Amino acid sequence: MKFNLDNFNAPDLEAWRSKIKAETKVIGNLSYKNEVEGIEFDPSQKTLDYDFGAHQSSDPNDWGISAYIPVLNEKKANAFALKCLSQGANVLYFNISTKSTDWNLVFKEIHIEYINIIVAFEEENELQAFINFIPKSAKKHVSISIDPLRPHDINSILEAGFKLMVNGFHLEQIGANSKDQLSTILYFAESLICKTDPSNISFEIGIGSDFFIELAKVRTLKWLWRHILLKNNKSIPKTSILGRMGWTNKSLKDPDTNVLRQTTESISSISGGVSAVLIHSSHTYSMEPNNWFYKRLALNISHILKEESYLTKVNDPMRGAYLSEKMTLVLIQKCWSQFLKFMEIEDNDIIIEHLKESIHKTRVIKSDAFEKADQELIGINLFKNNKEQKNTWSKVPSYLDFEYLIFEKGGNA
Repeated sequence: MKFNLDNFNAPDLEAWRSKIKAETKVIGNLSYKNEVEGIEFDPSQKTLDYDFGAHQSSDPNDWGISAYIPVLNEKKANAFALKCLSQGANVLYFNISTKSTDWNLVFKEIHIEYINIIVAFEEENELQAFINFIPKSAKKHVSISIDPLRPHDINSILEAGFKLMVNGFHLEQIGANSKDQLSTILYFAESLICKTDPSNISFEIGIGSDFFIELAKVRTLKWLWRHILLKNNKSIPKTSILGRMGWTNKSLKDPDTNVLRQTTESISSISGGVSAVLIHSSHTYSMEPNNWFYKRLALNISHILKEESYLTKVNDPMRGAYLSEKMTLVLIQKCWSQFLKFMEIEDNDIIIEHLKESIHKTRVIKSDAFEKADQELIGINLFKNNKEQKNTWSKVPSYLDFEYLIFEKGGNA
């Protein structure tokens, strides 16, 4: 069958823009604007000379399924870790808050020689005990989560044979925009490349609710890290990124909607190219932190996406899409500019003050948008669930003197 396409003409771009403006009732220029990120551009331009995914591997896209294990009681933490492993987790993230940890009990029956382990220490003195405990054969599977603004003793970690994971998750959770998050962790990571091989450095970042921004954020981090290594004449290993989904837009009054939010956040991070996903239970900082049902739901999201979404088939599926490439370009420019600024400042205290000022502004913007319902969250400020809920938010962590930003919980910006 032969098709006659003579009657079909290429659409006129200006006519198309006029039609869009009329239907969406836009006054003035047709533009995408994100006040939090400081981004504004014409989404109908459709011309871009950059390809930020050109270096991507053609291998299938796969990611690790992470489980978060808070260690308050060693026996309970061990039981929970084994339970998560039985449900398909293959990365264990231990947050150590005990002052004296029985490591044998924490890792009882866990084959640490074969499982990727990430450890974050709230008490630095526990680090040496952990170094003494871990057998040499398992050290290549262990990464120590490092706060870029208040780092541990890096030399002892590297001498022990562990890898370093630069943690930007807390910045995202207190309301920082992408520029502040990425420039901070890249600035710190750049200082490490003279101390260890780049293959020993990885990242963990928070994943928010803005689908295309979060996707572009992951792509930006990968491109900029590669760019920094090239400028320093270093080898270019595959960039390892852990994407963590937190609580800013989560609800205890309408908990089932959280699964939809966690799923879309996961898809954005996976499409951007994270190496592993850590979906926190929406109830972690509630009066029911040990609710297994919601922890199991969080683990299952990755299983379902792997089996039913075809996200494992293609690396960087948004490569070449104008919106994805344009957002990546804008974020690269903004993050690189601030990275260079941090390199000039060098003083960590001044950098922290700069970040606190910037984060305060973004928190105000985000909170105002929520209060005015410019940012609509079903079950929280739109179509609220009026059924009385027994579960409520409990105390949440603070970072840089800011409490984690959770819209439903409220609190001053």
